[in-house]
Formats: sequence, structure tokens, C-alpha cells
Amino acid sequence: MNPILSSSQPKSVDIPQGSGRISPRVTICSLPDEVLLDIFEFCLPDRWYLRAISWSKFVHVCQRWRYIIFASPLRLDLRLLCTDRTPVRKMLDIWPPLPIEIGYSPIDPQAEDNIIAALEHRNRVRRIWFGRIWTSLERLVPVMEEPFPELESLYLQGERTVLVLPNTFLGGSAPRIRLLHLEAIPFPTLPRLLLSCNDLVNLSLLKIPQNGYISPEAMATCVSALISLTNLSIDFESPASRPDTTTRHPPPLTRAVLPALTDFNFCGVSEYLEDFMAQIDAPLLHTTQIRFFNQLVSDIQQLRRFIGHAPALMLGDTASIFIHGDFVQIDFSIRDRVFLSFEILCEGVDRQVSSVAQICNQFLGSSSIRALYIHEKDDMPPSTLEDVMDEAQWLELFRPFTALQALYISRNIQSHVVSALRGLSGETAMEVLPALDRLYLEEYQVTGPEQPDIEAFIIARQRSGHPVSIYDGCYYPMYSAQNSGGTSGSSSGDE
Repeated sequence: MNPILSSSQPKSVDIPQGSGRISPRVTICSLPDEVLLDIFEFCLPDRWYLRAISWSKFVHVCQRWRYIIFASPLRLDLRLLCTDRTPVRKMLDIWPPLPIEIGYSPIDPQAEDNIIAALEHRNRVRRIWFGRIWTSLERLVPVMEEPFPELESLYLQGERTVLVLPNTFLGGSAPRIRLLHLEAIPFPTLPRLLLSCNDLVNLSLLKIPQNGYISPEAMATCVSALISLTNLSIDFESPASRPDTTTRHPPPLTRAVLPALTDFNFCGVSEYLEDFMAQIDAPLLHTTQIRFFNQLVSDIQQLRRFIGHAPALMLGDTASIFIHGDFVQIDFSIRDRVFLSFEILCEGVDRQVSSVAQICNQFLGSSSIRALYIHEKDDMPPSTLEDVMDEAQWLELFRPFTALQALYISRNIQSHVVSALRGLSGETAMEVLPALDRLYLEEYQVTGPEQPDIEAFIIARQRSGHPVSIYDGCYYPMYSAQNSGGTSGSSSGDE
């Protein structure tokens, strides 16, 4: 430890004055209690686990510091951190009865006794963080079947677990909890617990296994009572978790409002999302991420309605499509801020383009998108993009982008796109991308193999009275039919 902090009588410090003279020797002990308290509060870290282990260093400096700190436990948010490596029973006998925070990522099963010892002080436990627990649940869950009236945060991350949380978990009630994170842990009676969580702010249900399935109706009913909820994540482990199509009901006439919800994330099948969205509204929503399993996205009308009722969740003016090896992603943004993101877990560029087209044609409607970027993953082998594709799939993807002015295409997929655009000639020249006037092609070369297709598209658009200029990936104009009279050429200048 620093020798200044280790001394019970801190050393004096000379403070120079503006006149050049040295002031009388001043020690930190001469500072008022309130000033010292401000210093302690400033020095303590914000992260809960660092804060819980940092304040104890100050109380060992001197008796006065110890008195000041223990006299203000609420202001300094003093808590005791109990882990599997902490001699919990001994520690709790030494320190004052402060709130308890428990952190456990099992390494030694024999150390579970320390965690159990901390859980036995149910009236003092404020936070529980269990990372990657599996066999430990059999011993820990029975200790957690009584109420924890002061619990504010619960994080349980399972791995290879088969234990289902019982309906008596936490005594069936958690009135003060603000954060609840369950990952790969089945808890089918969760809706009952949530009915008591009036102060819940953040709810994350990730990798929900099939034996922990909760119907969209039950999920909507329980979250509709969470008036303080700002962040909601519902993430299923597999597409097998889906509603029974034979018992699906028409959308209700009235919908529950989540008045504070701003961020929503979902992973599952579109049928579940539609049934869930049909029952709720979130007027303050401003960020949404949706991930669908490999499926035909045939109907997302409720999602479109749900987003349409959130004024802050705008589509923006820019869309970006990212083609990966096993999924495709499309983001809608404005000034680099993503408001809405879709991912579809599927392989093969043809299937990925078709999946994005299904979403865009149902979702965009009267589109405000002015710029569209299409990229492939940087480390994706070029051979992956060499498959023969149906050109109509690209045209179907572009069809709803009626206001698009700028189209950006990365190098390895240019041949597919420009080949599709070549088919737009004569009367069909303006059927797709009617407002397009700039086409950006990464590493574009006038003598490249795509040139005949590009020239055919440029000439067709010029004859229709809506010319399109070609730019390279650095956004400098390389070719314009308007300037070259319908033949290949180049020009320069900024966009």
C-alpha cells in the first residue's frame, strides 16, 4: 500500500502560494469530515464488484477514516462482496451488518459452502451473480426458495443445466428487484414471479431452453405490469420454441402499454414475435434488434404496427446489409445511429438475399431510405459468393426502396448486383430504384468484367430520363452516362 495511506497519521503536505512563499504545513487530517467524505465518494469505482472491495482499504488507514466511512454507509453505498474464495462466515462476523453482494463462477465445488453461507443472510442480500453454473444449482437453488426481500439484481448464467427453477424460487416474490438476467436456465413459472417485480428495469431472458418455454400471451401479460421496465430481451435457444398454430387467437382490441420501454431485443421465430407484439405497445421505444431463425418470414404486420406506434423508433435514411457465412443482417440508421436491426440465421447468399427481401417488402412500405450499403463479411471466402443466383431475388430486394438515391456495393458481390440491374431496360428501367442517381462500386474498373452489364443499365436509365452516375468505393465519380453520351468514360470530382 502507498505509505501515505498506510500511516495512521498521514504526512503533511506543503502547498505553494502564488506569492512564492510556502504555506504552513497542512495534513490531510486537517480536512473537515465532509470534505473527506467527498474524496472517498469520488475515489470509489462505479462497478459494483470493484466498489465492494475498494472501500475496505480506506478504513484501514486510521481510526478517523474508519469512523467517517462507517457513519455514511448509504452515501458511500457500502456493501460486502462474498465469493466462493471468501471466508464468508468469518468475514460477516468481523464487519458491520452491511448489504451483501454475491459473486460466483464455479471452479471448486467444495467452495460452494461460502456461497451458501452468504445466501443464508437473505434479508441482507442485494445482488446475486452466478456465472456458468451447472451442477451447483442442485445445492444452491434449495437455499434460494425463501424470499430475498432486499434483492435488487439477479444474474444467473447456466451451462449444460437440466435443473428447472421451481415455482418457489425466491419465495415466488422479488418486490425490490431491478435487474433480472436468466441465461440458459428454464423457469416456466417466471410470469408468477414477475407479477411482484414492480420496480424491474432490466429483464433479460437469454437462450431460453425448450423446457422453459413461456407462451407469448403469458409473456405479454406479465411484462405489461412492469411499468418501470426500460430494457427487455427475449431470446430462445432453438426454433422449436414456437406457439401452437392451432390455438392462436386474433389480436386483442386493446393492447397493454409499456410506458418506459426504450430497448427491445428478440431472437426466435416470427410467429412468436407477432403474437407477442399484437398485445403490447411501447411509445418510447427507440432501439430494437430482431433475430429470426432460418425460416420464411411470411407475416410481420404486428411488428410493423408496433414500431409504427413508437415515434422515436424511426427507420432513418440509411440501410446497411451485411452478408455473413451463416447469417445476414440489415440495419436501419440515421447519422450512424442504428434504430432497428434484423438478423436472419441462414446460409447461402441466395437464401440470405431472399430472406432480407421478404422483410423489406413487408416492412418498408413507403420507404424513406436514401442510401443502401451492401457488404460481405471481410473474411468471407470469395468462393462463397460465386454461386449462381436468381437475378430476380436482387430486384425483389430493391423493389421497396422507392426513394433510394445512393447504392453502395462491395467488390465481391458486384457481379451479382449489376447483372440483375442489367435486366432493367426499356419500359422496366424505372420499375426498380426509380430515384437512384448514384451507384458506388468498390474498386470499380472501367475495363472490368462487369462493364457490359453496367453500361447496359446506365444507358437504359439515361434513355428513361433518370441518369445514374457510377462512383468508385472512395466516392469519386468514375463513369457517368450523362457526361459520356452513353459510352464508357470517366470524370472526377467530389460527390
